[in-house]
Amino acid sequence: MSLMTSLAMEGKSAEEQAQKAIAHTLNVIKTNEAVGYHLGIGTETFSLLTEAAATLFGEPVEKVRESFCPKIGSKR
Repeated sequence: MSLMTSLAMEGKSAEEQAQKAIAHTLNVIKTNEAVGYHLGIGTETFSLLTEAAATLFGEPVEKVRESFCPKIGSKR
């Protein structure tokens, strides 16, 4: 199987695919310190992803941004 042709969300609607991809990316930003540093608060990437997530999940953008705020330099 080729990485270029494999499908992880086959059969899901476009909205379901967007929700899954956005939530996954935001979780990586939140939990991976290096990624959070480069793509977290203050970046256009974080702003666009959290705004899209708020729209897709029907949540206030502030709540989404607080939920996915990266924990840089802190022990959990």
